[in-house]
Amino acid sequence: MRRLPIVARLVVAFLLVSLLPIATLAGVALYESHGDAAPHVEGEAGEETSGDPDILGLRTDVIELSVAAFGLAAAVLVAIAIGRTVVRPLRDLEHTIMKVDAGETTARAAVTGEDELGRVAASFNRMLTSLERGAVIRDLFGQYVTPELADAAIEDPSRLEGQLVTSTVLFADIRDFTGLSESVPASELLAVLNRYFDRMARVIVDAGGFVNKLGGDSVLAVFGSPLNPDKDHAADAVRAALEMERTLAEFNDEQRRTFLPEIMIGIGIASGDVVAGNVGSRAKLEYTVIGDAVNVASRLQDLTKELGVPVLLSAETARLAGNAALFADVGDVDVRGKARPVRVVRLERG
Repeated sequence: MRRLPIVARLVVAFLLVSLLPIATLAGVALYESHGDAAPHVEGEAGEETSGDPDILGLRTDVIELSVAAFGLAAAVLVAIAIGRTVVRPLRDLEHTIMKVDAGETTARAAVTGEDELGRVAASFNRMLTSLERGAVIRDLFGQYVTPELADAAIEDPSRLEGQLVTSTVLFADIRDFTGLSESVPASELLAVLNRYFDRMARVIVDAGGFVNKLGGDSVLAVFGSPLNPDKDHAADAVRAALEMERTLAEFNDEQRRTFLPEIMIGIGIASGDVVAGNVGSRAKLEYTVIGDAVNVASRLQDLTKELGVPVLLSAETARLAGNAALFADVGDVDVRGKARPVRVVRLERG
C-alpha cells in the first residue's frame, strides 16, 4: 500500500467505502425493479397484496441497512488504516527533527515507503548527511586555516574577495630558530613548536585577532580584517602583544622544568591600509593581506634583534592604540624597503 502515492491511496479508499456499497444498493434496486423478489399473497378478502420483497430469503430493507452499516464500518476502518500510513511517517519525521534539534545529529528518519512521505524522509536524511559532512569539512578546514576563514569560505565566499581595509598587522618570529632546531631532535622540536603556536594563536584570537599565517617559526596576525572587523584593531593588537609576552614567560617556565630550551621571540606591529583577499590560482588559493603595514611589521620584528627589545611598533599604531599601553619613543628608523624613515616606538608595559 505504501508504494502507492497518497492520492492513489485515497482513491482506492474512496472506491472501497463508497462505490462498493453504492453498487450493492444499485443491484438491490435493479432486482426490485424486475419484481422477481416480490411475492404476492392473498389477503383475507381474497385480493392480492404485495409483501416485503426479499432476496435469497432476506428482506431488502435488512439488506440495505446491512450494506449501509457495512459501508460506515468500512469507511471508519479504511480511514484509520489510510490515516496511519500518513500520520505514522509524519510522527517519525517529527521525532527525528526533535532529536536533531537536541543535538543528536546522527539521528535519521525511518523511510517507510516509496510514496511522497518516503521521499520526504529520504530527502531529510540526505540533508542531514550533507550537514554532517559539511561540519566535518568545516572542522578539518579550520585545522588548516582558521575557523573564521573556514566559515567565510563555506558560508559567504564573497567575503574572501579583495577588499581595502585599515588594519593592524602583528608579526612574531622566534629568535635563533636555527640554534633551537639544532639543540633538540626534530620530533621534539615539532612538539615544542606546536605547543608554542597553540598558546600564541589562542592569545591572538582571544584578543580579537585573525591568525593569517603560521610559518616554520613565525606568526602573522591581522586585527581588523574583513573576517574580523575591529574598530579598536591597534589597541587589541597591543594588548595581544602584552599577553603574548606573559604567556611566553609561562611557556618557558614549563620548558625549563622539562629541561627543554626556552624560546625567545620578537614582535613587530604596524597599522595602515592593506588589501585582504584571496591570492593564487584556481588550483591553490590563499587568503592573505598585502600592503605596506605587513612589510613594516615584518621589518620592525627584524629590528627588535638589533635594538634588543621584544616589541616594536610604528608610531601610527601607538597613536591609534591610545591608552592601551605605555610607549617609549625610539625615533626615526630606516626600515628596509621604505624610502623614508619610519617613526618607531617600543612597548613598555600595559
